[in-house]
Order: sequence, then C-alpha cells, then structure tokens
Amino acid sequence: FNKCVFSSFLSLDQHSHPSGSIAIDRDSEVYKMLQENQESHEPPRQSASFLVLQEILESEEKGDPSKPSGFRSVKAPTTKVAASIGNAQKLPMCDKCGSGIVGVFVKIRDKQRHPECYVCSDCGTNLKQKGHFFVEDQIYCEKHARERVVPPEGYEVVTVFPK
Repeated sequence: FNKCVFSSFLSLDQHSHPSGSIAIDRDSEVYKMLQENQESHEPPRQSASFLVLQEILESEEKGDPSKPSGFRSVKAPTTKVAASIGNAQKLPMCDKCGSGIVGVFVKIRDKQRHPECYVCSDCGTNLKQKGHFFVEDQIYCEKHARERVVPPEGYEVVTVFPK
C-alpha cells in the first residue's frame, strides 16, 4: 500500500482515538475502490505485453511447436564503415598506423594521419597546437628536430616559421 493512498482515506481526527484503532472515512472514494476490488472475484488485469510474455513462457514449458519461442540468438548490429561511405570512394590510410581514416584527419604534405597519430617520432608528444618539423621525411616536435639537425661548422640552427 502506498502511504499517500492509505493516508487519503484515514480520518483527520485519528489522533483523538485510542492507540491501535484507526478511524476510516467510509465515504472516501479510495475506501470504496478498495472495497470493490476485494469483492470482485475476477483475476487482476495484466498488460498486453505481460500476457504475450506469459503465453510464450507457457508454450515453451509445454513444448508447443506451433507457438513461437520467446528466446532466440540475436547478433549485435555491426556498422560497416566502408559500405556506408560508398564503394566509389577509398578511405585515406594513416601514414603512422596504416589503418583507414574515417572522419577528421591531419594532412602533412601528401600524407594523412589520424589526429591521435599526429605525434613526434621520438617522444610521441601530440603535435596539435604545437606544429611539426620535418627531418629526413619524419615529423618531430621542435626539441627533437633540433637534436637531429646538425648545422655545418660555424652555423647554428634557426627555426623559421612559414608566413
């Protein structure tokens, strides 16, 4: 019993009665509804979905082959990325990890990379917002690019940024 429903048919003057006895308002709509439910000899109503489930379970217990089984093996849906893009288009391949790229990618000269594969070849630091430096066809952060470039004697390395 829900306390809210129960309290709705209690009399407001129940405090004036001795403990253990509760005054019930017999004219209350809730009280009348409860009395009707107790007098009725019909089984309680069930939702249509529950009835279907009950029927399936009962037919399985009896082994009735004319009724469909409620339990069956179902595979999870799979997404076919290449099929959704179309056969005419070919996925760009990541220069670092070698797998296909779907969505956003970084283009470095004529090569593409996943954003998470856009990292320094030495330390693995992500180069987003930092930029990259080419040394012998590899990309590096500024620190590791400087370490790899040895200037001729009498010269020093100067970083030049494109305008």
